[in-house]
Amino acid sequence: MLDHIQAVIFDLYGTLIHIHTDEADIPGLWKPLSYFYAYYGARYTPETLMADYRALVEREEQAARQRSGVAAAEINLERVFAALFTRRGVEVSPEVVRCVGQMFRANSTRVAELYPGAQALLEDLRAAGKTVCLLSNAQRVFTEYEMKMLGIYDSFDVLRISSDYDFKKPSAAYFQCLLRELPMPVEQILMVGNSPEDDMAPAAALGLHTCLLNTDHVVPPPCCEVVLDGADYPTLRKLLGLRASS
Repeated sequence: MLDHIQAVIFDLYGTLIHIHTDEADIPGLWKPLSYFYAYYGARYTPETLMADYRALVEREEQAARQRSGVAAAEINLERVFAALFTRRGVEVSPEVVRCVGQMFRANSTRVAELYPGAQALLEDLRAAGKTVCLLSNAQRVFTEYEMKMLGIYDSFDVLRISSDYDFKKPSAAYFQCLLRELPMPVEQILMVGNSPEDDMAPAAALGLHTCLLNTDHVVPPPCCEVVLDGADYPTLRKLLGLRASS
């Protein structure tokens, strides 16, 4: 049983949100995005826009690794979307850049939905007096709005999105930026995620309890305490001493 747990840290994608995106879709993503850039005078073909985007992402990742000194470096895609305008001699407002990011995500998304029971689980944990946290490798420019769309953005006591930092999971520094906000010892904290490498291994190394939701059907590592088949929230509820969801 994990009924002594006082705080639960959740991963987001593959743990609470079922997501599928296609960022190589020329007609569905890069063609309409090239039109949007052209509205402001930044002209690209869909193919050159995708190629320049990928090159800038790689450049930003290298710079982030140099700044942070960690292999699990993170970037902010808004800088990439802004640089694509600058490459064509165009300057736009942060609001336009934000719209590009949201259009990028909307046009590349094929599925974005909560796993059944996710919202109720978060609400019931908080009602039971547990501290509910999010630690996600994600981009705030669209992840924040996806979470609001799905009704869970305000379901967390502490929320961390990696694009706000120079690092991401599995970096211990990223975990620590959240753990510093929690008053309880690590023995009373549970990490729930779907990645053995990004969620389970670093959490276990820091002394947290671990629960893998095996939504990707991977073989779990031995360091993981609890392995559940998919987003099995009913079993997780039992382990945490919560009543079954109505």
